[in-house]
Amino acid sequence: MSKVIEKTMGEICSIAKRNGSLTMEDINKMSGEFPVYAASVGVAIGYINSYLNDKPAIIVPTAGNGTAGKPYVVTDPFYTIGANAVGFVPEENIDVHYVFFQLKNILSSLVKGESFKNINQGMIKKIKIVIPIKEDKSFDLEEQQRLSGIYFEIERQRQYLSNKVYEIQELLVHIDKEEGIKYEDVPLNSLVIHENGNASYTKTWCQKHKGEYPIYSANNIEPINFVDSFDYDGEYLTYSKNGCAGYITIIGNRFSVNGDRCVMRINEEYVGKVNILYLKYYLEPIFRKNKKGRLGAFGKNEFTKLNSSMIKSLNILVPIPLATDGSYDLDKQREIAERYKQIDEIKKGLIDKIVQLTSINVVPDICS
Repeated sequence: MSKVIEKTMGEICSIAKRNGSLTMEDINKMSGEFPVYAASVGVAIGYINSYLNDKPAIIVPTAGNGTAGKPYVVTDPFYTIGANAVGFVPEENIDVHYVFFQLKNILSSLVKGESFKNINQGMIKKIKIVIPIKEDKSFDLEEQQRLSGIYFEIERQRQYLSNKVYEIQELLVHIDKEEGIKYEDVPLNSLVIHENGNASYTKTWCQKHKGEYPIYSANNIEPINFVDSFDYDGEYLTYSKNGCAGYITIIGNRFSVNGDRCVMRINEEYVGKVNILYLKYYLEPIFRKNKKGRLGAFGKNEFTKLNSSMIKSLNILVPIPLATDGSYDLDKQREIAERYKQIDEIKKGLIDKIVQLTSINVVPDICS
């Protein structure tokens, strides 16, 4: 194992030149071939006709919702750094990718998800990096590059597993009709009353009406706030209109939803005749299939939409199992729903395991 030395980012890197006043209007006016990098991780925000830097650098966004403190490497021969980012250019015999992986691991322990908004150049300059050295105490570039290769492979495997999360999420199993069972195809528009959430439930409104009852938005799990009133009392099928649209969540007790969520209320005629979990598992694959919009890389940053008007226009027919006397067979619905619930729980278990694995920072042992 190599001997190592600890150095701060300020000791092993110079600060890249930047133009913090460069606006998108300026970039459009100066259209050219040289990229401009800023807070958008790894993606040039535009191309201009001049440049400020000509050496590889580690760029760290210093502000931005979800990007602050998430470094990336730029290896373009010529480029400029714009606002809300700072660049670090490693000195001779310091591998840019080695420092990047070290810095990324350190920053990931400091950055607290979406709630982390700002980081500054001074903070980054003080961060200490462990660097392999030779017997004569000079920097061991060859060992850094060897370790960089290991880091790249770890990241490749991490990304592979992350991709599997989306694939598992989208394994939406369809409920098919079983042989030997009679069904009645009931129009969804007759089974439920489609209700849009209340768009007046904004963050400002919630702050003025704090209480104990949850309000749900596009997030399929957590409420966005707790207020002093509620619109629903019971158990309801709900789904997000925006973001990851079409996933169905059953919400119970007293709650409200804002304009980014829809509720399906069981029509009085069918109350006690249909199982709400059976409806969820039958409808969710159809909803997801008919969402509109686009997906980010590997299913991340999904920007899709699905609203009640779109659902109504599909004229979905829901097959309800019938008992021998011709009534709706609740027991059969529960049996079928339970099978799909078990599949769902297996999927969630796999996803949880993958998330645990990919959240581990694996750093090769380089200490002597």
